[in-house]
Amino acid sequence: MNIWIIMVYELRRLLRSRSMLINMFLLPLVLIFLLGVSLSGVVGVKEGAGIKPVHVAVVNTGGGGAGASAMVTAFLENPEVKDIIIPVDAQSREAAESGLRTGKYAYAVIVPPGFDREVQSGQKAELEFILGKSRSDNRIAGTAFDNFLRTLNYKQAAAVTLGPEALTASPAVTEQAAVVTGDLNNGGRTYTASQFYGASMLLMFLLYSGLIVTTSLFGDRENHTLFRLNSMPVKGWHVFTGKILSVSLVSILQCLTIIVLSNRLFGIHWGNRPGLLLVFCLLMIIASVTFSAIICLFSRRSATAVNTINIITVVMTFVSGGMLPLPDTWVNSAGMFTVNHWVQQAMIRMMLHSGLEQLLPNLWVMCVICTVLLGAMIVSYRKVGYQ
Repeated sequence: MNIWIIMVYELRRLLRSRSMLINMFLLPLVLIFLLGVSLSGVVGVKEGAGIKPVHVAVVNTGGGGAGASAMVTAFLENPEVKDIIIPVDAQSREAAESGLRTGKYAYAVIVPPGFDREVQSGQKAELEFILGKSRSDNRIAGTAFDNFLRTLNYKQAAAVTLGPEALTASPAVTEQAAVVTGDLNNGGRTYTASQFYGASMLLMFLLYSGLIVTTSLFGDRENHTLFRLNSMPVKGWHVFTGKILSVSLVSILQCLTIIVLSNRLFGIHWGNRPGLLLVFCLLMIIASVTFSAIICLFSRRSATAVNTINIITVVMTFVSGGMLPLPDTWVNSAGMFTVNHWVQQAMIRMMLHSGLEQLLPNLWVMCVICTVLLGAMIVSYRKVGYQ
């Protein structure tokens, strides 16, 4: 009963502090907005750029009209191909090479005479390509035509080996789309600078909640309130536990406020697992509060505890890559020794809609860290006590 009374009293006292409300509730939202807007082009996974259509010179050496390849023509008229390739008929190889030098064409394809007849007779499908000046255009056009040739040669091999009926036995394999545009990044999902700094600032200010622990614990010492509490029929661990619980409740309220308001005001999407997101936040609060309590128990002055918590918070946020993008080798080596790393990586993965199996390692690591810190706080209290 004494624990709840102390917790409620301390909670009321903390919520009446204007400076605490500004620093813990308003300041994180302001920083998330400023950093998300100013660094939108630096941090975050950018959206995939669209493919600019490539002008391709097509030379039918067998002659135009009836001599043109029907297979190549059908391929170039495919709706998916039309989005990335603009075919232009060239009269000769020399005209195509001249157009490549002047920049009229970005790529050239030489169709040999009798191409369709050779393919239908079972010979290997081959085209001659002339590269242009742009590497990206060469890659785009080359990929499309390589896919065209691979499809023809696959059908040839299937028909020769298994017979003509093999081509109709598995249409799902042989009748694939000519060109498919995709995004290799996390199934096509991306995160923005606002999302990145939303997670980073949330974790940093949850670590800064340890300063409330310092203010609460050292306040009774410096105001000599602890002497009066000790003279009452209240055990010391009741006072200590009540203060820790009150700070934890304020941190939970702070976490919910930042998540909800950042979503409503700035449109920050926090992922598809809100329950798991709250579990990670709760583990971060436990780690922050217990770690700060350990520092306070072994510090003789509040200034020492405050400076220690400030330095550790800034260092862990920086090393984990929360302030600015760092090389992956650095973040995945030094950052692994910080609690920010495990929770921030989990939040980013939830924003990218990653599977549960990718989040469980971070969850187990945070559970182990919180268990160790909670045990260390209990042992520290029994050794030092709240005096």
